[in-house]
Amino acid sequence: MKCPAPAEWASLAAGLAEAGRRDELLAHASQCDACGAVLHSVVEDFSEDMTDAESQALKALESAKPEWQRDVARRMADRSRSRPTYIRTWLARAAAVLVAAGAGWLAWNQWMASDPARLIASAYTEQRPFEYRMPGAAYAPVRQERGVTSAFQRPQALNDAISRIGGELKKNPEGVKWMELSARAEMLERDPEAAIATLQHALEQKPDDADLLADLGAAYALRADDRNRAVDYGYAIDYLNRSLQKKPNSAEAVFNLALVYDRMNAYQLAIDEWQQYLKLDAGGAWREDAQRRLSELEQKKKSGSKP
Repeated sequence: MKCPAPAEWASLAAGLAEAGRRDELLAHASQCDACGAVLHSVVEDFSEDMTDAESQALKALESAKPEWQRDVARRMADRSRSRPTYIRTWLARAAAVLVAAGAGWLAWNQWMASDPARLIASAYTEQRPFEYRMPGAAYAPVRQERGVTSAFQRPQALNDAISRIGGELKKNPEGVKWMELSARAEMLERDPEAAIATLQHALEQKPDDADLLADLGAAYALRADDRNRAVDYGYAIDYLNRSLQKKPNSAEAVFNLALVYDRMNAYQLAIDEWQQYLKLDAGGAWREDAQRRLSELEQKKKSGSKP
């Protein structure tokens, strides 16, 4: 079975997959670590983002009935028996969250519409202020503006994300997830200094987190661009490489690392990273952009000129 699209895992977590397809997805997730990680992430989002009011509303849905809940839990448990302990652990958690949420259309709509990570990705695509990639964001051409300068100029998605993140940080100032999202919003506002400080604080709690390391690398690269500080490109390379040691197939981190090497006029290193990126991205606008950049670098290297 070919690995399903991320939207299918979200649909499964929301209780929207048809019975036959649900069984196929659960079987695949129990055998594929990569897809299992995607399902795990989606279930965590549902678990953390569901409010008391939404949980109460979901109790009225068909999927909240005990027989439906028992069936989902049983199937997920059955699928996990042959897997290692850590896989069984999160599969059991996934089953528990699905049972507790009784998820359906309300959960799906709420998750897609108000998840801050997706709001930030949407804002990036709407008003992309820099070349570096941001997790989950669709491709868009870089705008000429130096970032958003006023709340009235922000995409509404960014306003909504900042409001939600700010509220969560008031309740839990040390929440790593919310600090990470706050730093991404700060980068969108072209404030890499604040983003660096936020991410360094988050890393004190999770020093080996691949996503935090990648975000910090991007923040240093942004500061290097803004201040013409070559030393910050060095920091960016260090953090991006550390991230890729933990998460080698992160397309965003590879893309950003290739850009930083390009900035440093490190021809071959940039070419190597663009070639690696093309192995990770099967198609689409980001791949086309990477292919264009690779072709330009190869031509410049061949001619002996600087990029």
